[in-house]
Order: sequence, then C-alpha cells, then structure tokens
Amino acid sequence: MIDLHSHIIPGIDDGASDFEESVKMLEIAEQDGIKTIVATPHVFCDRSNIKDLEKISEEFEKFKEKIKTSQINIEILQGAENYFVSDLREKISSFSNILTINKSDYFLLEFPSEFIFPGTKQFIFNVMTDGFIPIICHPERNREFQRDPALLYEFLRIGALSQVNAGSFRGVYGAEARLIAYDLLKYNLVHIIASDSHNSVERSPSLSFLYKKLNLIQKEKIDMLVRIIPGAIISNKPVPDIGTMKDPNAKISFFDIFRRKSK
Repeated sequence: MIDLHSHIIPGIDDGASDFEESVKMLEIAEQDGIKTIVATPHVFCDRSNIKDLEKISEEFEKFKEKIKTSQINIEILQGAENYFVSDLREKISSFSNILTINKSDYFLLEFPSEFIFPGTKQFIFNVMTDGFIPIICHPERNREFQRDPALLYEFLRIGALSQVNAGSFRGVYGAEARLIAYDLLKYNLVHIIASDSHNSVERSPSLSFLYKKLNLIQKEKIDMLVRIIPGAIISNKPVPDIGTMKDPNAKISFFDIFRRKSK
C-alpha cells in the first residue's frame, strides 16, 4: 500500500513531536503493509513551524538520512499539505519541486474545517491549466462539504481529485465525518484513502484495516484507493478511471435533507 498523506517529519508542524515518534510511526506503517509513505507537512497555515519552503526540503533530506540508521525498510517521498491561500497558484508554480507529491503534477489542497473559500472552482480550473492537479484533502471533515457534498462533486467534475482519511471510517473525527466518508464512497467521489497520520497512537499510519472495515466494498475497489491510484500519482501518471461519479443531490432522501439542514 501507498500512504499519500502523513506528518512524519519531526518538529516542523503538528505531526511527529520528535525523531523517536517518527520512527514509531514508520514502524507501524511498515508492519501495516505500507511500502511507500509521502511526508506532507502543513504549509501556509499556523500549524507549520517553518515558513521557508527551501528549509522544508532540507529537513526532509536530513530526516531521510537519519532514518537510514534505523531498521526501517520503507520508501519515503516528499510532498506538502497546501493550505488554500490567495497566491497558492503562484506558489505551486514557483515551488512545484517542494509542494507537489514526489515532484509530480499532483498536490494536496487543504481547506479550513468550517468553509470553502469563494473562487475555489476558478482556482481549480486555473491551476489545472498550469498543468497541476489538486487533491482535495479530507473533504469529509469540512462543514461545507458535509452540508452539501454536491459541492465536492462540482470540483471533481472539472478535474480535481479527493482524498479521504482512513481514520474517518473509524469515527476518529466524529460521527458526521464518518457518515460523510461513507456517503462519498457511495457516490464514487473518493480517489484516494490515506492516513493523514500525526502520531503513533490515535492518528497512526494504518490502512490495512480498511479491507475489513469496508467489507461491503469489493477488494479491487479498495486496492484502487490505497494502491493503484496512489501509485499512479507518485509516478506522475494519469489516474485510472474510478467509474461514474454521482451527484449527491440527484437522488437525495428526506433523511439526508433533514440531516444537512439541521447542522
């Protein structure tokens, strides 16, 4: 398996607190069957401790060298979790070797938990004309996507991808995020499942449990979300077709309408 979203580099954001914790996280990942993990520290938000992007690359290289002294046999690649800011399009173009996943055309895009910025659809269109493909991080945890999953559908229709956190299916982020995570799977609006790991305890880098947790979904579908599509992304190849996406508002039940309006 390939984990596209993790916070394993110590001390540069709200992820691993020190090198020992990073090693514990990588040991968990390796035991879980994860062969490749992408280090994606927060950037452009208050959870980032480093503002100089070049410094992030330096910390990544130092971390990789230090990990070589351990017994861990796992491939570690560089990336970033890019918080939406007004000049993100320019930043992605200027620092693509740091901000994209493994220097590919793909990058993680993070929104605040409470809303989606005006102009997001135009941003996605513009950045894609530049040759970059945004992967929207954990939409199931965003209040606006929870109220209206069709908004995510609109973003994916123009070419964005979505990444749901594995922990959401366990209820790590609350009942609503769990419900929405399953809804997004039902509507075929999930391209990737990743750990978004921050530590070795409640937010550890684990993906294998999905094969039992999502037992109503075909194994081949889960393979697509944790192996095949992540593999295409780190290799900078086109993402395989995941099937027909469904508009969540097309066949919405009375219960769904009540649940969304009651938020």
